[in-house]
Amino acid sequence: MTGPDAEIEALMRQGLAGDRKAYGRALALLAPRMRAMATRDLPQTMAHMAEDVVQEALLSIHLKRGSWEPSRPLLPWVRVIVKHKAIDALRAGARRQHEPIEDHPQIGAPEVDPLEGLHIEQALARLAPRDAELVREHAVMGADAETLSARFDLSPGALRVALHRALRRLAEAARKDEEWRPTN
Repeated sequence: MTGPDAEIEALMRQGLAGDRKAYGRALALLAPRMRAMATRDLPQTMAHMAEDVVQEALLSIHLKRGSWEPSRPLLPWVRVIVKHKAIDALRAGARRQHEPIEDHPQIGAPEVDPLEGLHIEQALARLAPRDAELVREHAVMGADAETLSARFDLSPGALRVALHRALRRLAEAARKDEEWRPTN
């Protein structure tokens, strides 16, 4: 075998032998191919989930990398993982509805009471600095997706994923805070 498949397989073998750089390069080369697989596996109405499928598949590959038989081709093994993660996304998607924020241009920065700013900053302090800055610029300052993509050097899909995850972490922190708050 020659070409990109052979290169990826060789890098993965080196990675399994302990070469971290080769392993990272193998995953980097796999990601675009996995994104294409995920996009084909998902219906067009759920194409926005392709990046989540790729992330879940990359995590699965990392956790199960020892189960790949190096004497066999890598791509079919990866293909099965991506397919299963796409099926998982389809099942999860049936339980939740997605509306792209781009479809709602009227949504902007919420009006914030000046006294509320203290609470917002306290909540954002619980996030990693990059997540806090992303949420602050989007939700508080009202920055649009194009500005955020350029500022954080993220593709539109990666931006949506990063923003979604940061907001989820913020919500989890708020829930934990509510659980610990004594009732009167």
